[in-house]
Amino acid sequence: MTEDEIIGRAEALPDRFANRVGESTLWSIKRMRGGGEYGELTIELAASLAAHQTPVTAAERDELLALLRAMGQPTDPIERLNVQG
Repeated sequence: MTEDEIIGRAEALPDRFANRVGESTLWSIKRMRGGGEYGELTIELAASLAAHQTPVTAAERDELLALLRAMGQPTDPIERLNVQG
């Protein structure tokens, strides 16, 4: 995954998950996006989804995992995601 692909995918995450995270998490990840903190954005989103057992698809789990790995971030929250379908 190229740096441009990582940025493009990470920048889309807040809008894509806006209706599945709390207001404070959404605010936080949007600020991270604005600051170019894509690794922190992705790990914060994954951790929030896992903590609240928010349903995600297998494809969404795989995308979050791929992004975290590509950015050298911890992947621990991925194991705790509530994968549906």
